Amino acid sequence: MIKNDRNYFSIDSKRLIVICKRTILLLFFTVVQYLSAQQLRVTTVEPPNWWTGMKLNTIQLMVYGENLKNLKATSSSSDIKIVRIHQPENTSYAFIDVEISPSAKPADYKITLASKQGTTSLKFPVIKRKKSQDEHQGFNSSDVIYLITPDRFANGDTTNDRVAGMPDAVNRSERSGRHGGDIQGIIDHLDYLRDLGITTIWINPLVENNMDRVTYHGYAATDLYAIDRRFGSNELYAQLVSESHKRGLKVIIDHVNNHIGTNHRWIQNLPTVDWLNGTTVNHQRSFHSKPELDDIHSDSLTKQKATNGWFSNHMADLNQKNPFVANYLTQNMIWWIEFSGIDGIREDTYPYIDPQFRETWCKTIMNEYPRFNIVGEVWVQDPAFIAPYQRGSYIPRTIKPELPAVTDFGLYDAFLKTFVDSTGSIWNVFNTLAKDFLYPEPNNLVTFLDNHDITRVMYSLKGDSKKLKLALTTLLTTRGIPQLLYATEIGMKGGKDDGTLRSDFPGGFPNDQRNAFTESGRTAEENDIFNFTRQLLKIRSTYKSLQTGTFIHFKPVNEVYAYFRTAQSERVMVIINHNAEKQTIDLSPFTHQLQGSMLLRNAMTGNEIILSGNNNVELDGMTGGIFEIVR
Repeated sequence: MIKNDRNYFSIDSKRLIVICKRTILLLFFTVVQYLSAQQLRVTTVEPPNWWTGMKLNTIQLMVYGENLKNLKATSSSSDIKIVRIHQPENTSYAFIDVEISPSAKPADYKITLASKQGTTSLKFPVIKRKKSQDEHQGFNSSDVIYLITPDRFANGDTTNDRVAGMPDAVNRSERSGRHGGDIQGIIDHLDYLRDLGITTIWINPLVENNMDRVTYHGYAATDLYAIDRRFGSNELYAQLVSESHKRGLKVIIDHVNNHIGTNHRWIQNLPTVDWLNGTTVNHQRSFHSKPELDDIHSDSLTKQKATNGWFSNHMADLNQKNPFVANYLTQNMIWWIEFSGIDGIREDTYPYIDPQFRETWCKTIMNEYPRFNIVGEVWVQDPAFIAPYQRGSYIPRTIKPELPAVTDFGLYDAFLKTFVDSTGSIWNVFNTLAKDFLYPEPNNLVTFLDNHDITRVMYSLKGDSKKLKLALTTLLTTRGIPQLLYATEIGMKGGKDDGTLRSDFPGGFPNDQRNAFTESGRTAEENDIFNFTRQLLKIRSTYKSLQTGTFIHFKPVNEVYAYFRTAQSERVMVIINHNAEKQTIDLSPFTHQLQGSMLLRNAMTGNEIILSGNNNVELDGMTGGIFEIVR
């Protein structure tokens, strides 16, 4: 029994030693893991770089990582000065203000962070500016903008149709799904756009939208510094801009300050408690109404719902009153401008953005890029409510407006009432343009018949190509910066819902049965509309008066509307016959504008009319005439 007991204790002792060793190892690794978990760690720095010679040379770095508390920061060079460290309650973030010396050389500068949790360093590249005359050109009334929904334009790289970690993959049978269009597809068709007569392309947002579904439109960003991989890459976007510039085309970025997608990494770990207006579970919805923002009788809470309400439950409203949010958004926009070389911005949902922030944002960008232009989306049809948003507005505001250009939904509404309504009158266009005294720069309004958010004009016209041509003639010869939605030049009808409104361009995708980018791939009607549109664009590019000239119009008589465009010695007369029947137009009411002229030359046909005592012009029903006035 004693022997057996000794064996028992001998075996038990061995087991005990093994258990002790394991316990010590477990404690060791636990301590190591604990200490490691407490270590100072940096995973992301935004902006990822900056440039030499920028006017904005004090940058606020958003540092993301772990245990970012009680930090001290030092720079490896006197060219990068640490101004201040801001440390929110959330220790996953730190904000570091750095000043870049005007004499700083391009280099990878080292910034060291230290605390009781350890030491780490981060690389901050400062890059030499390109300063090319081809970049940051702005856009103006000499341009014609072509609006592209990239997912629906052309698929130039099928390898990015499905991307790991991005659940919303290509499914062309789903109207609200992704269809595969991308940046390469746009690059492949830049020559088509140039030959059509387009000068500027506006592309719906391309930054990452890694939401679970309906991601193709691009307006719910989940990473503000990265192009969505299903569209391409940051480098490919910069190549698109470069290739466009080589062809004399400008590029407008579609940008959103107002909101982000709820799958953005911030949502699960907000940098500050007031980073958003509300939370994912407790927020107010925007009522999508703008007149109340300028209505002097409007309730203050009503106004607040417009600026602080969420655009949708999946689009979180950013709080631009938070100075860290404001700095982040401003720097992000300047980073994209400098990185890519783009020429302008279309800013989404402009009235919903905090007023003080949006005007400071505009002013900062325009100060950095004086040739630039920014158009704000102000979706309201009354010019009296649109005009206060434009820089130099005559209408008093508490906060001085700094936005150069505005979307002209007022004229869009007039076009709709004129050409779409069965009893519509051309007086709608005349009356709207007669209110241009409200605008400090009416020529810096972006005009349109439709866009990616509203029913296509050809659908509204029930396929009436004659009315479409007359509407296009009016759009491309009146004042402002005209914009065409992709495939308008082939008379695309689309449908009522967003998915069919933004239909695929025929021939832009694998296995398409025809290619409407080519003459042979278009129907007879499509070629007729295409050729007419291209001729109109050619005429517009020929006459500076149609681009930048003064605008003088006469009140319509019997649905005939006449106006004149003048630039120095060049003069053009446009007559719009908004009647179903042919009209003989007496030119005597326009004698003052025609005084001293010898003849009229029809810009569409080349035919000439010699001016004498009594002169008339004949126009078929629902057509327009563009006449060069020859002295």
